[in-house]
Amino acid sequence: MTGGRDRDAGFPDPPADPHRTTPRAGTAPPAGTTPPAGAVPPNDTVDPDAPPAFRAALAADPAQLSPTREALRAWLTTLGAGEADVEVALIAVGEACANAIEHGYRFAAGSTVLVRGRLRGDRLEIEVSDTGGWRGPRPDGGDRGRGELIMTRLMDEARIDGTPEGTTVRLVKHLADLG
Repeated sequence: MTGGRDRDAGFPDPPADPHRTTPRAGTAPPAGTTPPAGAVPPNDTVDPDAPPAFRAALAADPAQLSPTREALRAWLTTLGAGEADVEVALIAVGEACANAIEHGYRFAAGSTVLVRGRLRGDRLEIEVSDTGGWRGPRPDGGDRGRGELIMTRLMDEARIDGTPEGTTVRLVKHLADLG
């Protein structure tokens, strides 16, 4: 829970194996079953014409960044996003994931970064979340620490919510070449 709301609301569950990066569309519950009270149905049961959501759970290992970017590229391409929008989103999401791995988990083995994405009209919404410790930017800036600046410059909206329970980066981009 973040700010009194479930930060997974509206997104389908991630794959069972957090060390495998796989995009996954939401699925309806099996016929004849009743979802638990308060459950939010996956996006394809709310609007059958909505594109499938993107879900990836990646191990907090820099080697998982490339497969995650490729899975995200494939998803964005199937949505009809233009190459310029795809590249911008890949850079911003890559920065958010790298920050979660390095700063949130400090490369701790067994940790997982979740990436969720959905398209609402021409509005691409992506969240990258971890349950690691929050560390704000260094006061001296150092020779690093440009990830937040990169995300805010590339995306229409970029918000970082850091708490002791973890960090969620929310990125929004209006896709210009959606076709």
